[in-house]
Amino acid sequence: MKASNLRNVLAQIPEGIDPDVVTGEEWLPEQLINASFANGVVQLEFDNAPVEGSGEEEGRGFVEHEISLIRSKFEQLLDEDISTNMKADAILALLLIAHEHSSAEFIELLNEETELDG
Repeated sequence: MKASNLRNVLAQIPEGIDPDVVTGEEWLPEQLINASFANGVVQLEFDNAPVEGSGEEEGRGFVEHEISLIRSKFEQLLDEDISTNMKADAILALLLIAHEHSSAEFIELLNEETELDG
């Protein structure tokens, strides 16, 4: 894509709106964290998480916007008007799901739940 095409897309954003620039799957976007111009090209750097199963036994972990999503889920849960015991059960369920699934699968599940809620 040429920069002129990108400028045209950016010009369509309504005044006063400041959206994140992302790439990747809709359910697992990677956010733009840096951009530079050198040698006639615009270089974009995204917060790509390491690829699952790339040789390391440990999961890929979470990037910043995924951590924000998890945090908002916990805050939403803590704000619920339910008993402490029910909150503890819900938190335990989230931890078990995160443990039993890959990082990407866990984020996908949280996003699916968010879409169902909203």
